[in-house]
Amino acid sequence: MRGGSGMLSRAGVIGARIAVLLALALLSACTSLATRAPDAAVDVRSPQEVEAGFMARAHRQTMTRGNVSVSVAALRDEESLGSLGLPLAERGIQPVWIEIVNRSTQPHWFMPVFMDRDFYAAREAAYLFRDMGVHRKVERTLIDRQMKVHVAPQTTVSGFVYTNLTRGIKLINVELLGTGHVLHFDFAREQPGGQFDYQTHHPDELYSPAQQVRTGLNALGTALEKLACCTANAQGTAQGDPLNLVMVGSEHEVLVALVRAGWDFTETINALSVGRMIGAFTFGHSYRNSPVSALYFAGRPQDFAMQRARNSISQRNHLRLWLTPIQVDGTPVWIGQISRDIGVKVTLHSPTWTTHVIDPDVDESRDYLLQDMLMTSNVARWGYTAGVGPAHPDRPRMNLTGDPYFTDGRRLVLFVSRGQRAMQDAEYVQWHDR
Repeated sequence: MRGGSGMLSRAGVIGARIAVLLALALLSACTSLATRAPDAAVDVRSPQEVEAGFMARAHRQTMTRGNVSVSVAALRDEESLGSLGLPLAERGIQPVWIEIVNRSTQPHWFMPVFMDRDFYAAREAAYLFRDMGVHRKVERTLIDRQMKVHVAPQTTVSGFVYTNLTRGIKLINVELLGTGHVLHFDFAREQPGGQFDYQTHHPDELYSPAQQVRTGLNALGTALEKLACCTANAQGTAQGDPLNLVMVGSEHEVLVALVRAGWDFTETINALSVGRMIGAFTFGHSYRNSPVSALYFAGRPQDFAMQRARNSISQRNHLRLWLTPIQVDGTPVWIGQISRDIGVKVTLHSPTWTTHVIDPDVDESRDYLLQDMLMTSNVARWGYTAGVGPAHPDRPRMNLTGDPYFTDGRRLVLFVSRGQRAMQDAEYVQWHDR
């Protein structure tokens, strides 16, 4: 979904949208027959057995701070139905079960807004099922099982928070306000469902120990400067967008940090996602998990892509990442490409039938990520290296689809923090003079 050399005129956009409606109708017919998402598995266990299952899953990864322990489990679709008797996932709701064991002599207050600012109150969630004729019964069930806010000393409290449904990795932040202190519990849980590109690749299997390049922090800048300047096409015969980003951390750490900062996973390109893409473009809707087409580094497409979408599919920030053979002090190093999409047009040369137009100032989107990650306390170290090569605004370079871009030629290097770190505590590493 990469861009052409300019945006369509208003009349052109309208004409393109009318034309693509016919394609959308044909595609949706094929999609409904061939690529319909499977229904949630039916859980034949009793409610007690279902609850024993997700509670055991929660207790396997209990987290303790002082005299307070917290266990969490994000319910799968069939678990919501089996435990609460409601197809909550069909209405976009995912219950998260929480247990707080307060062994201290002080009270604590649980704040669900830190888990999901847009969580559903029990009565609100129940109201979504009023058409089933069981509104009052449902309401009482959800109210009775809703997590209580107050956790008295020497007590255990458990219950549900009715969060928005998440596919991929779900972050569960539990914040407990005590008397003069706050306890923070940060969980990341892999969720079933969805067809995201990061789930289709296994970058940890790419390099044998003999292929890995081990370096220290001081020598990292030189190692990064030796990597290719830019992405390429599949044949490796033409250069594309600049490789202007480096992230240091395990795959899980990088994914969690980006999700915490508000970035979304991208879906694989298939008939279903193409249909959603065309529909979003035609009707001017957003599509937070829209696919990203392949660019190449070292002869392979990106290992995964992420995006920060806006209210329209035409605008988003997005990045691609590839695992390199470099390890700094034993930690994996990823090379990436980041840019800002500012428009969409129809093309017959893309598997998604649409293509984005990028902002030519690619340094702006690069530095936006730095600010975004610092603001969300996800950076342990950061700095810049050379390696891209400068391109002046008056003499821009072109990507594979003819979009111009200019840059100061530097790569942003972000070391992902393993725990939240305040912006002022992130270490600046000077490999390249500003």
